[in-house]
Amino acid sequence: MSGREVYEKVHEVRSKALDRKTEAIMILFDKSGGKRTRTLTEYSKKADPEAYKVLVVFKSPPDLKNVGFLIHAHTFAERDLWAYFPEYKRIRRIPASSQDDSFFGSDFSYDDFGGPPNLDDYKFSILKEDVVGDKPCYVVEVTPKIHRKYTRYIAWVAKDLWIHLKIDYYQGKELYRTGVFTDIRIIDGIPTPFRLDMENKKTNHRTELTVESIQYHTHFSDDLFSQQSLERAGR
Repeated sequence: MSGREVYEKVHEVRSKALDRKTEAIMILFDKSGGKRTRTLTEYSKKADPEAYKVLVVFKSPPDLKNVGFLIHAHTFAERDLWAYFPEYKRIRRIPASSQDDSFFGSDFSYDDFGGPPNLDDYKFSILKEDVVGDKPCYVVEVTPKIHRKYTRYIAWVAKDLWIHLKIDYYQGKELYRTGVFTDIRIIDGIPTPFRLDMENKKTNHRTELTVESIQYHTHFSDDLFSQQSLERAGR
């Protein structure tokens, strides 16, 4: 099996998971041990074969309540991103060049809340096979052909499940971000990590995302993913 074939399987699973509603808790830890807790709701909808929409709304703490994030993906390669801040009562467009920036101060990126990428924008190479926990994996090096904040990442992809169990992001030779995905459960036939940990190796800051509940095969209307809905926090 080639690296591209592994990622075609990953792509298939991620596409199946696009119709969903997720309730999650996000905890941010700084290097001195301080922590901040947030709660959020994510709505997602698959549209045309390559299109999807995502709305993320923070529910707490008070200073982030009703802050939102919206993605309209026209294809896997082309998408529009916006953020809404109730304090300023305005929607801010997020340029595609900022998709790898911090997602509202966390160690996740805006892109981490998006759908599957356009596979033609990347090169894939299997490095080896490995085991994470008790799960056999393909270890794949993924190199973007387009400009990204990282120059490559190495991913541990679970065989048969076709999801990431670990990702190491590099800038040149330097490891700068690591993601670990655990507590894998099969929900409606879709393998789903309920615990996602992302750590910035440069700042020693890390973020835990715990899924409280997830529902697949949802059928949200397009109205939920409008800029007006973003301003109303999904209401």
